[in-house]
Amino acid sequence: MNSIRKLVMIALAMVPLVAMASGNENAPSEKKIAVSVSTLNTTDSAIMATKPHDGEQPVQPLNIHIGPSKLTLFGYAQGKYDMTKTGSTTDNSFSIARIILMANAELTRKLSFFLMLDVGTTQASKILHEYYAQYAFLPELKLRVGQFKTPYTMENIISPTLLGNINLNEGTRYMAGIAGDPLYGNYAGRDLGLMITGDAIPASDGHRYLNYSLGLFNGAGINTRDNNRHKDVAAMLNVLPIRELTLSASMILGKGNARDVDQFAAVEQGKDYTRNRWAVGAEFNWRPLKLRTEYMWGKNGPVGNRAFYAEFWCRLFRGLDLVLDYDHLNKNTALDKAAREASPAWTSTNNYLIGLQYWFYKKCRLSTQYVVSDRNTGPDTKAWITQLQIAF
Repeated sequence: MNSIRKLVMIALAMVPLVAMASGNENAPSEKKIAVSVSTLNTTDSAIMATKPHDGEQPVQPLNIHIGPSKLTLFGYAQGKYDMTKTGSTTDNSFSIARIILMANAELTRKLSFFLMLDVGTTQASKILHEYYAQYAFLPELKLRVGQFKTPYTMENIISPTLLGNINLNEGTRYMAGIAGDPLYGNYAGRDLGLMITGDAIPASDGHRYLNYSLGLFNGAGINTRDNNRHKDVAAMLNVLPIRELTLSASMILGKGNARDVDQFAAVEQGKDYTRNRWAVGAEFNWRPLKLRTEYMWGKNGPVGNRAFYAEFWCRLFRGLDLVLDYDHLNKNTALDKAAREASPAWTSTNNYLIGLQYWFYKKCRLSTQYVVSDRNTGPDTKAWITQLQIAF
């Protein structure tokens, strides 16, 4: 018992000595890891003004600070109900379009790591969407290595939370490797590779006049090793003469390996073929109006293809937008009218969309749209689609 009393007395006697030592700047001190949690608020106007090259931007992310590092968690979910009539057949269904979870770890002011998962997909090979490390030497020069969106077309690199067309435009899906091209595959517009990107020439109002991206990719799609000896080169240049206007040009040049049979019998499955894509477009965003349009063209081997879309928003009153969209896709530009009509499967289509969307909180909205698909071969399709989007 006496020994215990002595130990307590010694400890109490050391308290003032420790306090004196902590006040001495030359004395060694114990390092502690500070942990804190905060949220970041983004205004509605900032959301609507998001530029294409901003990609997946958080709105109300959860920031976890661990020592000098910061981990930001954010995501969104999109669930929908659609009723589709093809010819005389009508189908309807509830479905989950996406459940996206994202994390961005800022290890230093220049080094970061990004991770993106789609936990709502039914295909295990497509759960992992993006993972990349990025080092920002300067705002004008950033190096990105990993898996991420290829810098081709504005619509491809914009988050679905900021697009007016619930299903994305068919031409963009086909040309950017999102879905629809059997040779290219359905890879959500992403690939593995490395890229340099940056924002240059600052303006007096805070925006940058120039945004660029230049990357080297496998060309085989997400979560897949390269399936030939060739690499794809993708590039995008965005010029912003004013904050509200973006002029864009982009391309993908390379050789793909055919994933499936070509409906035009021009490329064999499993064979390498030249796959080149180009695009030009513009976006004007001056509330209450927003307009984005792009023209895309390219080749699958000897077969030329082209696509065009125009998406228009008009703010009717607080939180409520009118959305109009026209989309055209031609899979084989060499076919004349008689050859297109003789084809057993459709080769060109025109899509017409009218809808409303209501933003009830930040990036959360309820959208409803009526879409008519006019195909050159086979029955036309009419669809009514309603989607609920929740984002944090």
